[in-house]
Amino acid sequence: MAEQISAVPASAAPGEAPASAARIGPASPADIEALSALLVETVANNGSVGFMHPLPLDEARAFWRGALEAVARGERVVLCAWQDGQLLATGSLALVQAPSQPHRAELTKVMTAPAARGRGVGAALVQALEQAARERGRRLLTLDASLIEGATAFYRRLGYHTAGDIPEYAYKPLGGLGATRILWKLLDAREPARTLPVDPAADERYMRQALALAERAEKEYDEIPVGAVVVSAGGEVIGEGWNHNIADHDPSAHAEIMALRQAGRALANHRLVGATLYVTLEPCAMCAMALVHARVARVVYGAADPKTGACGSVFDVIGDPRHNHRVLVQGGVLGEEAGRRLTNYFRAKRGKPPV
Repeated sequence: MAEQISAVPASAAPGEAPASAARIGPASPADIEALSALLVETVANNGSVGFMHPLPLDEARAFWRGALEAVARGERVVLCAWQDGQLLATGSLALVQAPSQPHRAELTKVMTAPAARGRGVGAALVQALEQAARERGRRLLTLDASLIEGATAFYRRLGYHTAGDIPEYAYKPLGGLGATRILWKLLDAREPARTLPVDPAADERYMRQALALAERAEKEYDEIPVGAVVVSAGGEVIGEGWNHNIADHDPSAHAEIMALRQAGRALANHRLVGATLYVTLEPCAMCAMALVHARVARVVYGAADPKTGACGSVFDVIGDPRHNHRVLVQGGVLGEEAGRRLTNYFRAKRGKPPV
């Protein structure tokens, strides 16, 4: 294998543990078996990488042989992340050959083994691909990602912008047409990426407080169990809320709105500059726009909403670059617990046992 670089801890995206021992380097013909196995596994798990399930291993091998032939012709870059002899992830750059686009490349076939997810491997791999693009004079990267069960939130955290969504773009590997989001990133853009200090322990603590409010919504008011907490820039809880739609006969009384109203009264200000909102379910379009208008600095949500989520899952309202305020997004904090609570609420309504 060619010379490799270490995936250092700083390469992890927010919320991911560092890939401290992973090594990233160019793929070689000796890697075809491991690459093929990862491709087959990704497709079997409904990963949208251009193939349908079941993907024969021979077909996967043929794809990678062709990809490495393209590497030899200078048309593609294929990188692999390894640890202790195991392939953790792979990703490719398709170097656009059009005479009018010598500055552009397409990010494609980015796959991470299930056991390696959440460790910063994917972020390190994408950053290595970005460096490979720079070295080849490519400064504009584009990609497409499945909108449902896709990785759009992951790319957003790495500085990619949404160009738009295309409905019924491609069949998912396990069947059913799915929408796709087109994203782009201009490498080394002059506008620096905006970040905030992140304390995972604090995120979990405030999310548990939001979960307690969600439980209250369900048990005391028979409302859909969603809870929200607003924390000021100084670390003080200034707003709490849970769904009040049914009790108040108010379609706008979502947990986020209730918490924002209380926080505004606490500060005697309609702007909540520097505040973080914690909510157990990804905000809808209404609540996402309220966060923008309130100038909230960051939103942390638990479970993604695959039907109406507006922080990257279905819509990307909160990340639209046309806004004059940017709200940072972190999803998946205690997401499994939050999602299970919602699932069991609806199952109980249908007379089904909890999961």
